[in-house]
Parts: sequence; structure tokens; C-alpha cells
Amino acid sequence: MPKGLKTEFLEIEKKIIDVNLEKSRLNRERSTNLLDKGLLLYFSFTFLAIVGFVNRLIPYTLLNLLIIMGILTLLIGAVPYIIGMSAEEKRLNELNERLLRIEKEVR
Repeated sequence: MPKGLKTEFLEIEKKIIDVNLEKSRLNRERSTNLLDKGLLLYFSFTFLAIVGFVNRLIPYTLLNLLIIMGILTLLIGAVPYIIGMSAEEKRLNELNERLLRIEKEVR
């Protein structure tokens, strides 16, 4: 491969890597926001359940329902976060391997 073409190829590859990293950051931020909202809802349900039960405003069944709803919202927020982060980790590992291969080719 001619030297000029090789440098153009490397510049294009760098831009592609930058775009992939930015997409990875956005996915991580989206997953983190979802987890934060799930945690907020979990603590809200738990707080309401405990305060309502201590002040005798809600019966046992509603207390149990609020606790179960809180746990479900926590799961709904945590599972997509775990799945998203594992997928991002795989993508970043592949990107790292591709960069190492390019570095070996350049040398």
C-alpha cells in the first residue's frame, strides 16, 4: 500500500474509532440514566411504604404491594443497565483488539 494511501486510511480509521467511542459514551450515559431513575423509583416506593405503614395510613397488603413494586422497578432499571454495559464492554474490547492489530501493521 502506498504511503499516502496508508496515512489516509489511518486518518479514516481514527475518525471511525472516535465515532464508535462517542456512541459508546452515549449508550453508557443512557444506561446510567435508566438505572438512576429505577433507583429513584425504588427508594420512593420504599419510603412511601415505610412512612405510610409506620403512621398506620396503609394496611399490610398495600405495604407488601409497594415493596414488590419497588423491587420490580429496581429490576427493570438494573437489568437493561447490566445488559447494556456488558455489550459496551464487548464492543470496546473488539475496538481495542482492532487498534492493536493496526498498530502491529503500521510497525
